[in-house]
Amino acid sequence: MDELAGPLCRRLEGEPTAYDLAIATCIILYHFADVVAHVRGGKAHEVADEIAAKVPDFHTVRAIANAGKHVELTRHPKSELIGLRAEHMVRGKGAAFSDGSYFADNVTWSDMPDAVVVETPDGRLHDVPHLCARVFKDLCADAALFQV
Repeated sequence: MDELAGPLCRRLEGEPTAYDLAIATCIILYHFADVVAHVRGGKAHEVADEIAAKVPDFHTVRAIANAGKHVELTRHPKSELIGLRAEHMVRGKGAAFSDGSYFADNVTWSDMPDAVVVETPDGRLHDVPHLCARVFKDLCADAALFQV
């Protein structure tokens, strides 16, 4: 987390329109489950499910990471995210609010700076730099996961 995820999250915060950086950050955050599984001697998909139960945004990071690697998401524990495609990540207007959220109809303020955004198949718009920052913070805050 300190050597890869933290620096990537900080770079993405500074370069919120960097598409490649957004996908790379999601991939590293998602594959933190592999590290935890390795240390525990468990299965990565079970650890990923455990993390997602504690950090719901992890589902979306997982979906972006896999869509970014495989072009289209064909399997995922949350069926509403199946069908996400790498091309759904675009440069668009950032979130309306400092917590990374948009208005209910995916609208933001007209003067918001651009960021990498993704509309997931469930119709929700996500500001990816905010999403990654939240997941990173939540993972770091959970001693049972972070201090493996």
